Amino acid sequence: MKVRLHIGVATLFTFLTLAVTTMLVAILYFGNKELAIRTVKERMVEARSQSVDEMLTVVRGAGSVVSSASVFLSNFSEYAGSRAGLDVLYSQIQGNEHYYGLYFGEEKSGDFYQNINLPKHWKTFGPSALPVPEGVDRVQRIISEQSGERVEAYFWSNGSSLATPFLSGTTVYDPRTRPWYRGAFEQSGVYVSPLYQFESTGRLGATFSKTVVDNDGNMLGVVALDITISALSQILDDIRIGDHGLVFMLDREGRLLSYTSTRSEGGEPRFVSSNTNGSIEGSSKIIDSVIERWRTSQQDFFRIAPASDERNYIASVMPIPEVFGAQPTLGLIVPEDEFIGEIKRNTTRAMQIGVLALVLAVSFTFVVARLLSKNLVRVATEARKVSNFELSENLNLKSNIQEVAELGAAIASMKAGLSSFGAFVPKELVRSILSKAERISVGGESRDVTLMFADLKGFTRQTEGLEPEVLMSALSEYFEAMEKEISGNQGTVDKYIGDAIMALWNAPLDDSDHPVHACRAALACLLAEAKLNSDNGALPLRPLHTRFGLHTGRVVVGNVGSLSRLQYTALGAAVNFASRLEGLNKVYGTRILISEDVAVHVKNRFLLREIDFVVPAGTSFPSRIIELIAEKDDEGGFLVSAAKKRELEEWRACYALYQSGKWADALDALQRHREIAANKRLVDVFIERCSSFAFKPPAAWDGVYRFERK
Repeated sequence: MKVRLHIGVATLFTFLTLAVTTMLVAILYFGNKELAIRTVKERMVEARSQSVDEMLTVVRGAGSVVSSASVFLSNFSEYAGSRAGLDVLYSQIQGNEHYYGLYFGEEKSGDFYQNINLPKHWKTFGPSALPVPEGVDRVQRIISEQSGERVEAYFWSNGSSLATPFLSGTTVYDPRTRPWYRGAFEQSGVYVSPLYQFESTGRLGATFSKTVVDNDGNMLGVVALDITISALSQILDDIRIGDHGLVFMLDREGRLLSYTSTRSEGGEPRFVSSNTNGSIEGSSKIIDSVIERWRTSQQDFFRIAPASDERNYIASVMPIPEVFGAQPTLGLIVPEDEFIGEIKRNTTRAMQIGVLALVLAVSFTFVVARLLSKNLVRVATEARKVSNFELSENLNLKSNIQEVAELGAAIASMKAGLSSFGAFVPKELVRSILSKAERISVGGESRDVTLMFADLKGFTRQTEGLEPEVLMSALSEYFEAMEKEISGNQGTVDKYIGDAIMALWNAPLDDSDHPVHACRAALACLLAEAKLNSDNGALPLRPLHTRFGLHTGRVVVGNVGSLSRLQYTALGAAVNFASRLEGLNKVYGTRILISEDVAVHVKNRFLLREIDFVVPAGTSFPSRIIELIAEKDDEGGFLVSAAKKRELEEWRACYALYQSGKWADALDALQRHREIAANKRLVDVFIERCSSFAFKPPAAWDGVYRFERK
């Protein structure tokens, strides 16, 4: 074995290592306390950032609910002052206990329609603490003018039966005089009130409000949403640090709004009554001490040793951005021992183990120091060259130490492999992958998805003569409206193909209810299209008329293309079938056609009608195609007219005759049905078929119509 050892260098190296290690352990030991404090401070900064993000999420959610309610009442003004409108509004807040109430105040009459959300843990309601009946999840409150008096009525409601009145009387309440109503008129967007005491509960909260105008620009009133400070209290509960950390919130004047107990105590978050002259009951003595210290020093970060406790605490008290029209101050408290105690113990153990390890390492260092140093420097230099894709020089490393020799061989092999790889892949890409640890993969996975194809009717004719800049702007406005509804229902727009849209659900993110979300998106796109058609802007593509095809099936999704250009998409027969469905709308005069694979998942959630049993051109297997009409509301019904229901019943009877091969009876029924049918093109298609089949019946009728052309 060829081993050359320089005793002097090895000895110096050993003692220097021992000295440096001892010094580092000492610095670690004596500096651990400040390190722990910095760690706590960073955790407090993260907790404050988390609280701000969650509060803003609550605020944005409330603003979205109010905006959606305003759009609904604007488009369906007949619901603005009705019990049916109350039901639709309640669907926006049902199950979210952060939202106390969603309501509408009418501008002309001052009538007031309110939904009050009752969380499951509420056993009583109102200042008189009336017991909440079993199964009731909301209260409807209606104020209207009756015989010259303003009458206020309350109703219990559970969404599945008629509302039950339980309280009524005269009132002077007029929503038009309330700050939230006046505030909505002062700004164009959503108005957020400052924190104030709710009339019905006495609790602190804020109101989000927005004006409602009809399609002619006439003012209908204001829709508003109440959100309680209990939402903030839950956020405080989530950001506590450690098992014994505490969190509290002060208002702009430094008064206590909300506070928590420790995780180990398991208490619920609490918020103080909005009566600022009332006493604060149950707050921690530690919190009281921190608040008193902060009021005196106005420090953002400090240590404190309360007289009521033997432990030392670290506290952070700082204001956060404005929430609900106020700028609260957030306080976080954590015992020092929860962080510092463990670090001290670990440092002591580290010192003991480190000293022992150094003593044992001295002899080994004398033997291998010289052997390792030179070759390891060469290996490190070569590794840096590899990271910069410098592969021209060969590494001739010889060592009698097996591990060093193997490391040199591995470096040489890696250089050879990368050099070969550079012949197939651009070197700059390889250099980027090596320096940034980037990974590029081409391929996909097989999974069930729901696909949507959407296409504009008459796009080519409508765009003749349009300047490219005008067409691009108009088409982008249309795409933006469609994409908003698709992504808002958990879909992903895969690509735009001219004026067409391809979208998919359950990829790349998992979505167990993807057929429902896709159907909901298609209906929402029709509403968005109707809004674009009703706007006063000069969109050149009006009137817009989009057809949709939806199919659920197994495809391969993933990255396709080349290493220099990838695209995430879906491939498979299911994609082609969804496209065929969209095209069949032209034949039947329908707007949304879904496959039988979609229908089997959504039949209990949406109003459907079977259109035909066909083999589309380019496919081999028969499939039932179904028209998507409407979604069920919260009460299990559909917002369709009685005439529409009658039309659907008659169609089912006509279609049953057609499917059974009774051509004459079907033809007679279809001709009568055409008089009330909204989609006369659909009826004409089957009248033409029945007339042809009655003259020349098919040889073997199996109910399937086979298309020969796309």
